[in-house]
Amino acid sequence: MNNLKRYWVVATALLVLSSFSITVFASSLDEKLSNIQSQMSDQKNKAAEAQKQVESVSDQLRLIQQDLQTAKDEYKAIQKQSKDTEKKIDENKDLLAKAEKELASRMKILEKRIRDIYKNGQISYVDVLFGAKDFNDFMTRMDLLKRIIKHDYDLIIKIQDQRKTILEKKAELERDQAALKELEKNAELKKKEIEVSKAKQEKVLDKMSNDRDTAERAYQELVEASRQVEQMIRQSRYQVSGVKGSGKSTGTMIWPIDGPITSPFGWRTHPIFGTSTFHSGIDIGGDYGMPVVAADGGVVIYAGWISGYGNAVIIDHGNGISSLYGHNQSLVVSEGQSVSQGQLISYCGSTGNSTGPHVHFEVRENGSPVNPYNYLR
Repeated sequence: MNNLKRYWVVATALLVLSSFSITVFASSLDEKLSNIQSQMSDQKNKAAEAQKQVESVSDQLRLIQQDLQTAKDEYKAIQKQSKDTEKKIDENKDLLAKAEKELASRMKILEKRIRDIYKNGQISYVDVLFGAKDFNDFMTRMDLLKRIIKHDYDLIIKIQDQRKTILEKKAELERDQAALKELEKNAELKKKEIEVSKAKQEKVLDKMSNDRDTAERAYQELVEASRQVEQMIRQSRYQVSGVKGSGKSTGTMIWPIDGPITSPFGWRTHPIFGTSTFHSGIDIGGDYGMPVVAADGGVVIYAGWISGYGNAVIIDHGNGISSLYGHNQSLVVSEGQSVSQGQLISYCGSTGNSTGPHVHFEVRENGSPVNPYNYLR
């Protein structure tokens, strides 16, 4: 009987322990699963964050260049406001000096008039009129008295107006000078923004030149952009005939900008990595804001941003020939517009994957890049 009791005690204990173990094990599993899910969520968030950070080189440059251009435009606007305000201040200073001079002159006249009245006493206008010898003398005296009274009245009114003008101009000057100080402060802030954007741009461009992975990524982006350009040209809805005339091809091309060739067409070797890359056009050196003209007449089939190329223009000249102008600071033509040879289409700049102001010029046959030297005269 005792053995039977012992057996039941042991069995009960084992059952309780087993139940406890299962509970603990299940709890442990739930905890591990929760940790794994939490880690997976963290990894997902990190991956998403990394994806945001791993933007293309072209996209990085585009955002930086947009910020830079915005800061430059705002800085120019502030400078113009400052110049306008300075001009207004100078004009008001001149008006104030003139008004003070006129006031001083009128005050002298008024002071003399008061001194004369004080010395000679106030003349009775009635006595003057009744001292007339005849009717004509009476009318003459009345006219003179009217003139004296009007002169005195006008003098006092002008002095009051002059004083009011001086007070207004002084207040306006104070406001303008305070506004000018604020503009100068804003200008300094914008200059700092420009410096920050330039530093960011230089950092990306430096990585493009000295970091192998970044350089390779930038090149692959350009290759892909070149393919996209090819497709854009082939799929363009604008068809240009080969007829010569206004807005049509002349059959020969002029240089889009006057400058030296800084990079030729064809294969080239990276100076640091020794890798070979294909340059689909020629780079023509220029300065910011220099005019860029159409190499030949035709129709603008694209005007806008292209990854790597920056602000770009593509012109269809007909017969399968087209030209591309990249890295512009700004564009002055739009898609679908007819242009003549030598017509202004943009201004030289350094947008996109560019280390300095120049025009990247391409000539394409049926969308494929060819040596521009074969067309330029």
